Amino acid sequence: MPRDAIIQRLLDSMHDTLKFFDQPDFVLSRSYGPGKWTLREILVHLSDSETVMLDRLRRLVAEEKPTLAAFDENRWVSALFYTQRDLNLARQQFESARRNAIELARTLDDGADGKVGIHSEAGALSFAQVLGKVSAHNLHHLEQVHAIAENRTWVKT
Repeated sequence: MPRDAIIQRLLDSMHDTLKFFDQPDFVLSRSYGPGKWTLREILVHLSDSETVMLDRLRRLVAEEKPTLAAFDENRWVSALFYTQRDLNLARQQFESARRNAIELARTLDDGADGKVGIHSEAGALSFAQVLGKVSAHNLHHLEQVHAIAENRTWVKT
């Protein structure tokens, strides 16, 4: 997918995601299925993931074959107090990291797309692949977020 199209998807999904940070507590505490993350947990996860992805993008641009560390998202949910985090700060963090990723993507020439780092679990990943993952990750969770807001179950298709 061309970088301009990815950037547009990043903008669109950012705006779609941001509106969910303002949901009432009874919606924020709902899940899309038994034992699954709540809306609040998904939003904080997106916020934290966005900072991780931005770090990976920056390393790919600035370093030679950087190591891109994996993280255990389920451990982050419990160890980083996702049920207690300030959603206003999480929203600001998400939006800032996303806007920084978009700025980086807009600023770089296409030669940056092939810059490669080594992910600790997935192996070699390029700038273009990580940028695409930022968008795909957000869109995946937006399906869950929309299901929660509509008070329906979400099942991975």
